[in-house]
Amino acid sequence: MIPVVMCVDDDDMVQVLSEIMLNDTQFCSKIIQLQDGKFACDYFVEQMAKPAAEREMPQLIFLDINMPVMDGWEFLDVFANDYQSLHQQIKIIVLSSSVNPLDEAKANNHPLVLSFVPKPLTIEYLETLKNHPAVANYFH
Repeated sequence: MIPVVMCVDDDDMVQVLSEIMLNDTQFCSKIIQLQDGKFACDYFVEQMAKPAAEREMPQLIFLDINMPVMDGWEFLDVFANDYQSLHQQIKIIVLSSSVNPLDEAKANNHPLVLSFVPKPLTIEYLETLKNHPAVANYFH
């Protein structure tokens, strides 16, 4: 089980459904839910200000693309530039309702993104994800 998963999405219903799926599959111990990329950036600033032993960092982030204030692409830019020390320990999956094939291609080609997944999160996808080399060590 992954200790901490972060869900960054402005859609409350997606947040509720994701929480249900993550709990039903016993995917993680804790879920951090944030409304947009700015809140996620603020979270990392707050955590990095703490001593290392007190930080609560996610091991996986489900990131929406289209959000107000700061979208997923902007968050990825900040995370890529400001948090290089976290790149190895934190994996990112773009979870989006975008039907634009360019968004999927951009996500799949981004060096910090494991994959692009259409909303909503499903039990089948989470069960498959448990076998992905980037997170399988948490489940086997």
